[in-house]
Amino acid sequence: MRATYRNDEDVARLHIESLLARHREQVDAIPESLRRLYGRRVARTLAGQVALGGAVLVILAAAAPPLLGVLDDGAATTALLAAWATSALAGVAGRELADGRLRRALSREIQRSGDVHADRARIEAAAPEARVRGMIDAEERRSVALPLAGFVALAPLTLHFVIYCCFEGWYATLSGLTEDFDSWVRASLVLVGHVHALMAYLAFRHARAIHEASTRDLAAGAPKGAVRALGYATLASLLPGGILVLPPLLVLATGAAILPVFALARGRILAERRLIEG
Repeated sequence: MRATYRNDEDVARLHIESLLARHREQVDAIPESLRRLYGRRVARTLAGQVALGGAVLVILAAAAPPLLGVLDDGAATTALLAAWATSALAGVAGRELADGRLRRALSREIQRSGDVHADRARIEAAAPEARVRGMIDAEERRSVALPLAGFVALAPLTLHFVIYCCFEGWYATLSGLTEDFDSWVRASLVLVGHVHALMAYLAFRHARAIHEASTRDLAAGAPKGAVRALGYATLASLLPGGILVLPPLLVLATGAAILPVFALARGRILAERRLIEG
């Protein structure tokens, strides 16, 4: 009986070796386009996380001088510009992170546990390409929501800073520009800071709608949350600064300028889904 059991284990080990060879072939056969797509989605997710973190730092840097006196003027604008730079670096690092995740996920499918029969069953059921496709799909919503929310949180003040530089940058130094613009950052956060938070929330909702929509619906142009988001943001800007008239007008103009990013997110996911569906 014991000899028969050992013989069964030997047969199982031989079968595992053939299964591992098949697994390596399946991994090598995974389309490079799928690997790159997963890398792009992870890169966008990480970049979005860093952008949102940068937006929080802008708020803290804007509040620190008047409340705590621990930072010089210019810190908030510097944090705003640094948020874009670090977000871009995070996007580059995200591709490397994605490669590592894929390798670990595929290697876990063929890890030995010591139980040759269980290992054989698990390796036999492994489907590397299906695993990669599942990881791509799981990353879809995050890869839209986080960068979209990060963009709408940073873009308005960044656009204002660019316009400010066009008028004042001819004779001012960069340090002078950042110091002077900090007062605008603080004023914006007081009057329409809640609008930035609302837009980030609406970006998350738009990303969820994109994720839940079918490819056919996306091709038809749905969901159409961009105009609704602009309307909500403009209405929200009426409180508390609506009596000044200027805040709603600025929100409307700035929102209209960054509105296309909502359609861009839909178009990006549509293109990626078509690539996946081949």
